[in-house]
Amino acid sequence: MRQQESDFTSSVNVDAKANSYFEEQAGATAEVEKKISLRALFEGVLAKLGPLFSIDCAALVLYNEEMNHITRAYLSELVSGKISCVETISDPVSLSLITKEISGFDFPVLKSRQDWIDDFGENHCLTNHPIEYHFHCYIPLEHNGRIWGTFELHNHNRELSAEGLTFCCNMADFLAGLLAVMADKNMADPAPAKHHAAENIIALQSASIFEEKTRLLENEIEALKEQLAEFQVFKPEEASEIHNHTHIVGSSPEMQQVYKLLNRISNSETTVLILGETGTGKELIAKSIHDSSGRSQKAMVKVNCAAIPPNLIESELFGHEKGSFTGATERRIGKFEQAHKGTIFLDEIGELPLDLQVKLLRVLQEKEIERVGGKTTISTDVRIISATNRNLLAEVEAGRFRRDLFYRLNVFPVSLPALRDRKTDIALLATFFLKKFAQKSNRTLEGFSKKAISTMMAYSWPGNVRELEHLVERHVVMAQGAIIKEVEIPGNTEQSLSVIAPVKTIFENERDHIFAVLELCNGKISGANGAAKLLGVPATTLNSKIKRLGLAKRHVF
Repeated sequence: MRQQESDFTSSVNVDAKANSYFEEQAGATAEVEKKISLRALFEGVLAKLGPLFSIDCAALVLYNEEMNHITRAYLSELVSGKISCVETISDPVSLSLITKEISGFDFPVLKSRQDWIDDFGENHCLTNHPIEYHFHCYIPLEHNGRIWGTFELHNHNRELSAEGLTFCCNMADFLAGLLAVMADKNMADPAPAKHHAAENIIALQSASIFEEKTRLLENEIEALKEQLAEFQVFKPEEASEIHNHTHIVGSSPEMQQVYKLLNRISNSETTVLILGETGTGKELIAKSIHDSSGRSQKAMVKVNCAAIPPNLIESELFGHEKGSFTGATERRIGKFEQAHKGTIFLDEIGELPLDLQVKLLRVLQEKEIERVGGKTTISTDVRIISATNRNLLAEVEAGRFRRDLFYRLNVFPVSLPALRDRKTDIALLATFFLKKFAQKSNRTLEGFSKKAISTMMAYSWPGNVRELEHLVERHVVMAQGAIIKEVEIPGNTEQSLSVIAPVKTIFENERDHIFAVLELCNGKISGANGAAKLLGVPATTLNSKIKRLGLAKRHVF
């Protein structure tokens, strides 16, 4: 039995003036009687429920007091894009085996087509209705201990959701209260003409109540959905992908363009320049290019040009001979020789010193290197993939990067989108990292709540995918349940914003600065070591400012 009691009875009281108005409207014309009725009201019910919970059909079945006959039944459904409601039973009919079962429900029941077949050998079919539905919901219309009827909901392909059931139970309370009031009116004045007038009066009274109650229930549903989002596990949709780079996560349109470029160069020997902000996955893209090329059986040697000291980078790239410099106690093979017949990935190529840029240009042109301290050249067969988070063209214009080297590297540029430009991939990436770190830490986690995903979707991610990866790893370690309900992003939470120092006014900044200089000069204003000279203002001007700002000698000592 539902725990929430109906508040319908306390809502329908109206004053005598309102009743007089309703009586005039109810008895005005026969046309009003046709339009304002229980059928019209029930049609409005599905008009509200259909869009909210994707309900295909609703039925209102009313019983006599002895509950051995159906007195009336209404069926409301979507036909040709419009809501229609018909009275399927107008004269009392006996209960069938299935309807007798339904009338006995004193609590909401969900049954599928298969459930009915298992119990009775047939599906529950609606009276005088050719369409067969597969999912059913039955809510008793109970008021003050009496079952007035059943509120039925039928769907083709889906069962009613939990929030939909909650909403419809409240709606059933409303309808039951309405039927009870209508019955009281009919008993007080059973004349046929007044019977219709009473029904119309109640319908008119309840019209505004119905709209108000529906609005309140809709607000309640939205609030419940927000609360439910903390406990529902977000399941990202598996999109069909057009690439074979399975270790790259992302199906957004921006990434699809990247995949198309990768597919074009998969079997070529073209020099590739990968452009993108830090943390966008440039190294992962380079590995994908290498793995899909004809050099995949050989090594891909990675070099971070920003991590090697300038005085050692030449030796790292090209190697050195024994005794070529202090500390060179043996011959060293450079990265280019190690990558022979394979690929070399030069990350942060924009950090390469100008003198090394010349030697790299020679490697690209001549396909040969020379070790530090060596006397002979060594031929190399290496595919070069480089990457940078800088604007190399701007670096060329500023004179920090050689123009000829830029054109040699920029044969086939691949630009990677920032994570803020491919937000549809955030849920996929977060789920991927969650599984990765949960397995690594031997934990069982179901996923993120919808609220957590929404928080991540709203963030701008200046650190891109790398920042997201580290955030997920931290929350996997700190997770206390099977679902990560909330995500706290450092620097993006209310707590972090609250500790930021308040902004000072110009007056406060000037006062603090003068006070600091006076303290430095031990209160001395004029003279060679005075505050006025340090501040670059005449002593008289500084004295005036000190008086205006309310500073005195006691503030210094």
